[in-house]
Amino acid sequence: MSLQLGIPLFVLSALLQATVLPFWRVFGGQPDLIVLLVLAWASLDPGQEGMVWAFVGGLFLDLLSGAPIGISSLSLVPVAYLIGVTEAQVYRSNVLLTLVMMTGGALAYHVGYMILLRFLTDYPAAWSEAFRYVTLPSVVFDAILALPVVYLIRRWYDRLHPRRVAI
Repeated sequence: MSLQLGIPLFVLSALLQATVLPFWRVFGGQPDLIVLLVLAWASLDPGQEGMVWAFVGGLFLDLLSGAPIGISSLSLVPVAYLIGVTEAQVYRSNVLLTLVMMTGGALAYHVGYMILLRFLTDYPAAWSEAFRYVTLPSVVFDAILALPVVYLIRRWYDRLHPRRVAI
């Protein structure tokens, strides 16, 4: 993703996630726009660019939240790496696998975030309540929005990286 597209997209997504979406919570959860964008890009790009955007997006999230700087990046970068090392063509051809990957990635991000928040900041967390009332509703939101986000990111990716056709 080019810087001219990526930086404004991630800034706008982080601003929406921090200011508007908390008012649209349903059952305690809200969609994670940055997580969806990072996972969609990591699933399409065969390189390590998804990890860079995971780091940048995580920093934007942390700058606009009350969490310590770097917690979101630390929990999002490994997820982007695991998705990025798989073959990108697998996700292009299989919609169900894309949905499972996006949902599993969002779940892994939330679990990693809770673990880091607990052990790095010594923040007392009620694991079952946090999982039931924040993580699961957020992951359901992410699963609902996963395919439209992947479709939009795929269109941008194809414009930025046209495929070469051999004759």
